[in-house]
Amino acid sequence: MKKFMPIALLLTAGFVVPSLSSCGSADLTLFNWGEYISMDALHRFEKEYGVKVKLRTYDSNELMLNKLENSNYDVIIPSDYAVEEMAVKDLIQPIDWNLIDFDPKTEMVPALYDSLQELAKDHGTEKGFDMLKYSVPYTWGELGILYRTDKISREEIERDGWEALRNPTNADGSKRTAVMYDTARDLYSIALIANGKSIVNVSSEDIDLASNWLLEQKKAFGDNIAYKTEEILDDMPALKYDICFSFSGDAAYSIANAVDPKTGKHDASLLDFYIPEMVEGGDTRTNIYCDAMVISKNCQNVDLAHKFISFMSQYEAAYENTLEIGYTSPVKKVYEDVTSSNSEYEEGEGSFKEIGLAYNLIGGDYNVFYRYDEELKKTLEEKWIVVKNTRN
Repeated sequence: MKKFMPIALLLTAGFVVPSLSSCGSADLTLFNWGEYISMDALHRFEKEYGVKVKLRTYDSNELMLNKLENSNYDVIIPSDYAVEEMAVKDLIQPIDWNLIDFDPKTEMVPALYDSLQELAKDHGTEKGFDMLKYSVPYTWGELGILYRTDKISREEIERDGWEALRNPTNADGSKRTAVMYDTARDLYSIALIANGKSIVNVSSEDIDLASNWLLEQKKAFGDNIAYKTEEILDDMPALKYDICFSFSGDAAYSIANAVDPKTGKHDASLLDFYIPEMVEGGDTRTNIYCDAMVISKNCQNVDLAHKFISFMSQYEAAYENTLEIGYTSPVKKVYEDVTSSNSEYEEGEGSFKEIGLAYNLIGGDYNVFYRYDEELKKTLEEKWIVVKNTRN
């Protein structure tokens, strides 16, 4: 999942800012996804504390983890399963909540808080992971289906659910074009969920079932299916594909930037986002994700790292961040204000009201986090290579 601002900025993936305020050594080094933070908020943090922040970026959790071996960072913003992997590998330290001016129990979006509490519970032989012990949520969302409304109706999407991703023909008889994120973890999450299987307790039979689901999809579409990563954030606003499985934040970006190819004008109504209901017999409605702020084990200034995390969790910075990067804030008051009828961001191109993701993000027992499992990770990657390289 690539992070994009829903406004035009002269930034690119892998962009490196040596220092936000001036040259020279920095007091804090932030390792973050590209184009995934309000620069104004960062400048205010520097000014308020009289410090310099060095921002370095990455475009995947795997790349971030590899870079940690040879570089020093203070605050990092990985995704949920990567937070667990970093904790298991002793790469991060616990958060001292006494230094964070944010109470997740009362100030976090309840849907996200409930899901994190569920994640921390033991389920049979599956041990829980207390994400709040090691991190403070930064953004969150869920996986669903992004689709062209001029090609596919809402009624069809609601009827077919995840199977709409395997239907090679549109209602008008035209061949449907599809694009899928080229990441084994996310592809198999969807394939497992579509088959009513858990994405936590996964058997070899479940993996084979998911592989067949993906293989049948590939064969059904033939040359009309593509597997991409960050290019999707260019392709979907340009309506290059009819349907795509998407992260809610990426869907928001695509909808906010959708352009009618006939007129060349912005038209958010040409794209819509839907999270299917849980399939019969299943235990998971969708894969919920949460990117979070963590402090590295070798952080050079732990006190300042906590100050930064606390600052970004406050209303002003979190609100500003949400408006600029377009991803859902974990801060309850920000979420409520941004999606309310009185929001200053209500009207106009790219507005949350226009995007209409208000938000399908319900959290709770039926939204499950993908868990870190090194063996499963390796198996899925190997299986996906076989599926991807199978000729139609």
